[in-house]
Amino acid sequence: MTDPSSEQALDAAATAAYVAAITAELSRLARGHGFVTLAYILEMARQEAKSLTDVRDRRETNGSRPPGRSPQR
Repeated sequence: MTDPSSEQALDAAATAAYVAAITAELSRLARGHGFVTLAYILEMARQEAKSLTDVRDRRETNGSRPPGRSPQR
């Protein structure tokens, strides 16, 4: 039987990775058409999604959460 909390963490990590990938592409498209501010905002979204993916990867690797963060529900 699969632990629901670990399954939920995998879903969240997969979602964050997908958001990072799609916002990278959108940022590239926006920058290519001269939408500098939009490209910047999308890049910030990509970096945030990537950081969420990295945090979850570290948590799964060492079984802990970063200081000051409560568990995700």
